[in-house]
Amino acid sequence: MRALARFGQIVLSGLDWMGGMTRLGLRAAVVGPRRPWGINDIARQMVEMGVRSLPIGTFMSLFIGMILAWQFGWALADFGATMALGDVTSIALVGELVPTMLALTVGSKMAAGMAAELGSMKVTEQIDAVAALGADPIKKLVWPRVVAAACSLPLLTAWGNVIALLGGMLIGEWQYDVPAGYFYETYVDELAPLNYISSIVKATVFGLLVGVIGCYQGINTEHGTEAVGVSTTETVVATSICVIVADFYLTMAFF
Repeated sequence: MRALARFGQIVLSGLDWMGGMTRLGLRAAVVGPRRPWGINDIARQMVEMGVRSLPIGTFMSLFIGMILAWQFGWALADFGATMALGDVTSIALVGELVPTMLALTVGSKMAAGMAAELGSMKVTEQIDAVAALGADPIKKLVWPRVVAAACSLPLLTAWGNVIALLGGMLIGEWQYDVPAGYFYETYVDELAPLNYISSIVKATVFGLLVGVIGCYQGINTEHGTEAVGVSTTETVVATSICVIVADFYLTMAFF
């Protein structure tokens, strides 16, 4: 009975967490588009999340392309079909690996940063001060971060697709004697518009999840300095799980 009760508590807490996060996202969607739109706040957050994530996003994408090309090339070499390296790596990189891996790494970094920042503001009662001054904390703090995450991650994914292509071209040229021009042509010819659309749509959904989860965890941080660390850790775990689950359903929808 104790085990059953514990399982019930876990399920109820999970449902409560999803309900609270959904409520926060819907409230942000209602109050956010109202004037003033907070363009300066959104731009500042995009610089913090997107521009400053370019180095790690570039590094991750380059090695994702190189690793996948190396593994596929090693398998194709047994059949003497290394010239098909561009065909077999294109869909896996553009449609799956680049948006998902960037969401798991860069997205988790974004969400953890939001949770830590808003959690520190919650502990030091700065969020209450914003409300006391007559401003809506959701409009002022949550809306710019959610929009910035939803815009930054697709842009990083588009850039990552290019860098992953270059990484695959390098391995194909150096390791498997596949000319870079031929690799590029077969890579691009294999991709359909749906593959590019699915990559951007996935990145946008992941960005929305990152923004809402990071803000929700930060705003609901308990009082105390230790609570900020706990909230940040839980944010990384929740973001990773939600990204994987969302990727599964989006993949089923597109393919």
